[in-house]
Amino acid sequence: MQHENDKSVLTDIFFDIYRFAEISGDIYRLDYFNDKNKLSFNKDYAYIHIIQKATCSLKIDHVETDLILKDGDILVLPVQCAHSIELVGNRDADAYVISCIFQLSGIYGEAIAEGLPTYIHVPSHNDAEKVAEWVPMTVAAIKLELEHPMLGSRIMLSRIIDLLLVWSIRFWLAKQSIEHKSWIFALRDPAISKVLSQIHEHPAHDWDVVKLAKIANQSKSNFSKKFVDLVGVSPIQYLKNWRMKLASELVKETDKSIFHIAESVGYSSQAAFTRAFTQTFGCAPKIFREVSIQTDRTFEADL
Repeated sequence: MQHENDKSVLTDIFFDIYRFAEISGDIYRLDYFNDKNKLSFNKDYAYIHIIQKATCSLKIDHVETDLILKDGDILVLPVQCAHSIELVGNRDADAYVISCIFQLSGIYGEAIAEGLPTYIHVPSHNDAEKVAEWVPMTVAAIKLELEHPMLGSRIMLSRIIDLLLVWSIRFWLAKQSIEHKSWIFALRDPAISKVLSQIHEHPAHDWDVVKLAKIANQSKSNFSKKFVDLVGVSPIQYLKNWRMKLASELVKETDKSIFHIAESVGYSSQAAFTRAFTQTFGCAPKIFREVSIQTDRTFEADL
């Protein structure tokens, strides 16, 4: 059983990442099946679907799934992938699907996307989240803002997408059995949560496995095994990945010197930092910065 302070650590880590994430969303379309048996979606965005008055199957390109979606179910696809929703069984004349598009960008948005599975299914009969109670209200609010747009409608719809995403992630985390290894999944474990919290808050600290195992109050071997089992990579690899995410943002978005960026993410040697950065991104930090600046200028010129 988790203590309240353990739950607080979990909540704080996710909140800290989520609040800095660059998340943009919009209601993509409201599709009635009418005489169609299938609705298709491209891989340009991540999606949230709400099934209404229909039973459907999900098909994802290059992914095997036998998922059946029912009336009121929510489906989140945080990873951009082409997919389709196909009718199963009898057709309801009013069957439709509400589809929202969203993007998770920036280092924190990418961290969330990487921490989630290909899809999250929240069934309407899920008692724990009271889905049967709040989904109809959410659908009614979406339809009202779409059919009778007023001042602030786009803002309200984007906030609804935020809520749907968080609700779905919370449901996924609460499930007893999850096969997708990631930092978000690992937040369910109090000991690993504390370690992740320290890595995220103090990336420049001189961490090693012994120090991290001490935070988890576990032996070095037990801690390392549990970390890999839950997160999918070793503690030191996760630390390096997180440092590189932070560094890439600093290189791209600031004019700080490479030396100071290296120091801020835990590297005392600029040469060692440059090697790690090049290994991760395929080019040295200075080239990465130059390419980012040129890309931004090209984008601005196209506006």
